[in-house]
Amino acid sequence: MLISEAKKFVGQIVIIQYSDRNGNSIEDTVEVFDVNFIPLYGPCLISDIGDIRLDRIASLVISQEVRKTA
Repeated sequence: MLISEAKKFVGQIVIIQYSDRNGNSIEDTVEVFDVNFIPLYGPCLISDIGDIRLDRIASLVISQEVRKTA
């Protein structure tokens, strides 16, 4: 995924499928805060669960779910 593609999801709640360091596939619902270049990692998706490298993302879909704030 390119930075320009990922920037479309900033401010959205998305369902993301990505691989971790061990190659295991993970699917989670996250809120996307920003897309940024992080030295030594490269382009990353900044989310509420942490930074996810763009080259590890398999799919990214906008969620219909709305999270409730406490």
